[in-house]
Amino acid sequence: MTDHRQHRFTLGIDVGGTNTDGVLYDTENKTIAACTKEPTDHLDYRHSIDNTLRKLLREASAQDIISLNISTTLSTNALLEGKGSPVALVLIGYDDFPHIKDEILSAVSPSAFISASGGHTSCGVERKPLDMAAVADFAKEHAGSFFAVSSLYSPRNPIHESKAAEIIRNAGCAGITCGHEMARSRLNSVKRTISAYLNSSLMDVTHKLISGVNFCAASHGLACPVMFLRSDSSLVGGSWCSRFPLETIFSGPAASMRGASLLAGVKDEDAVIADMGGTSTDIGRVRCGSAVFSAEGAIIGAYRTMIPSLEIHSAALGGDSAVRISEGGRITIGPERIVPCCRAVPGAECGFTPTDAVAALGAHDLGDWEKSAEAARAMGETIGLSGEEFARRVRGEVSAKLDRELAKEGKGRRICVGAPAAAYSESADCCVPPLAEIASAAGAASSSLSLSCLVSVQHSFMDGKFYAFLPGGQINGFDLDGILSRARAALAGYLTKCAEEMGFSGASAEIKEEYEYIGRGKELSFLSAVTLSGRAVIRGA
Repeated sequence: MTDHRQHRFTLGIDVGGTNTDGVLYDTENKTIAACTKEPTDHLDYRHSIDNTLRKLLREASAQDIISLNISTTLSTNALLEGKGSPVALVLIGYDDFPHIKDEILSAVSPSAFISASGGHTSCGVERKPLDMAAVADFAKEHAGSFFAVSSLYSPRNPIHESKAAEIIRNAGCAGITCGHEMARSRLNSVKRTISAYLNSSLMDVTHKLISGVNFCAASHGLACPVMFLRSDSSLVGGSWCSRFPLETIFSGPAASMRGASLLAGVKDEDAVIADMGGTSTDIGRVRCGSAVFSAEGAIIGAYRTMIPSLEIHSAALGGDSAVRISEGGRITIGPERIVPCCRAVPGAECGFTPTDAVAALGAHDLGDWEKSAEAARAMGETIGLSGEEFARRVRGEVSAKLDRELAKEGKGRRICVGAPAAAYSESADCCVPPLAEIASAAGAASSSLSLSCLVSVQHSFMDGKFYAFLPGGQINGFDLDGILSRARAALAGYLTKCAEEMGFSGASAEIKEEYEYIGRGKELSFLSAVTLSGRAVIRGA
């Protein structure tokens, strides 16, 4: 075994739909020490993860590993395929706002539902007392279920959500999410409620994944923290991921963005990054060396959430996209995913794909290339082309579609990663860095811990007070400097506490402030609000 005793390594594993990729990353030299690729076993993910760990740990001892980092599409797939757990929903204070309640109930389908009195105003003042008896009866009736609780203006005052959650826990529940926990001081009743609902629906499936990963880590003697990549490309511990599994819905694309930047040596420049997989191509942007974030929060299918996420759009274009011939001999690619002819097994339904086109043109390591060549000849005959001409036409169509999707993101250096990328990148004027096929695992391995939170300080022109809406409640007063000082301390305390809950100590908070004025005046009397942006970061975690 190679002697790496003086180094500190992280392990990155990306569990994808086709393959499970693994990377051993040297945190001191900032290099990839080893990598591997395993077919994903959908019947038991532990099998794929176990094989990946076994191969990577041939190059380093378990004692050298400081972190095992996982990126996954498990949450995304569970939501898109409707495999989340049933959730009982508690709405508090929405009876006076039926249009908001109707919008929430049109977006989610709770297994049970109650609308109770309570809620607060935009300044955090109680509108009506919480109907605790109604909540208690509902909790007893649905004991053992997963719950989501949303109260009107809970980011401004979460006390009604907290009291309802306590009642539900005392009655017994499988898991519970409060709206203010997902909002992080931001307002939007519908998004907040949807986020809480979806988060609870993913708790069971995520717990099973975490248990499986922990089992594999322990079986290989790993004593390091097991971390999971969030949609904003930051890492969180298993306990945090269990509480907020929704935060991993774009874990895979976030990892590939980070990995592509690492592999291609992106510094202080603009870039457009495409990660091509079997089903889709995920595309994001880098501006001046930093990934571009979505101001609206992650969108998954028809759901709009409050989850921090990189700004990523997905195109129905992948190595396993179905190739069809429409009227007039036009070749179309996707959006359906099918099994390629070269990878078909007896009794399985398959069809011609871009993977088959590449196999028919000489990439014989992709499977049974003769089946791909035969299918290319058969499809080519229908439009007067030879098998080779048809395969080249398909490859050209994929490259052209990739070029159009990249052009939507504007100017910048084009970088393509993912297993199929090299076959289609040339016509799209796209750079494919070395090890592009394991970019997501590289991104997971090289990630750092990053936790962020926004706090709003609003100026009330009615009473002249300043109101600071913190993650745990609110403070107010006439002295802006005093309010800001207390808000900074509260925000820093919240961030460092969250980092400690993730298994990290010694985190320091970085806080930036942005002032908003009414009109052109920059005096205190014209000040509308102050936004405090805080983050806790531990590098090299």
